[in-house]
Amino acid sequence: MQHLDANLAFLQEKIKDIKIALFKSEMNSELQLPNNIIETLKVEDEGFVWFLTSCSGDYAKNIDKSFYAYLDYYKKGTDCRIRLSGKAMIVEDDKGDFITVSNYSKSTSTRLVLVKMKIMQAEYIENRPLQNNTWKEKLVGAFNHIFFPDAHRIYDFN
Repeated sequence: MQHLDANLAFLQEKIKDIKIALFKSEMNSELQLPNNIIETLKVEDEGFVWFLTSCSGDYAKNIDKSFYAYLDYYKKGTDCRIRLSGKAMIVEDDKGDFITVSNYSKSTSTRLVLVKMKIMQAEYIENRPLQNNTWKEKLVGAFNHIFFPDAHRIYDFN
């Protein structure tokens, strides 16, 4: 359990640094939440990621309240990417509290839904620039990239 907590803490820090992600829902119904750029509001120690996404009017009432979703975090200049997948759910209450801490205005609250996603799997990819000049340095760099464990990590929280 300690190992999972360290992995989750590592991901929490990276997510707090990046904050912005591409959200994609995977629903089996005809009505779906749109793919959207979201800002992370909170990442809990239990592995829940909280964010607001757009959904206009009464449309939100007809959407499945529980579904699978993906978040793809990337920030230019950080040289890392985080891909999360997990079970998401629309949270009806507490939306007002999160709107006040977000960058959204209260007038847009009717077009937003609060989503809480439990991280089930995470993939961390770090891109290290190759600054090698000779073929020997490029070969050594390629092998280091393949065998260096911090460059690509996959976490399973099931």
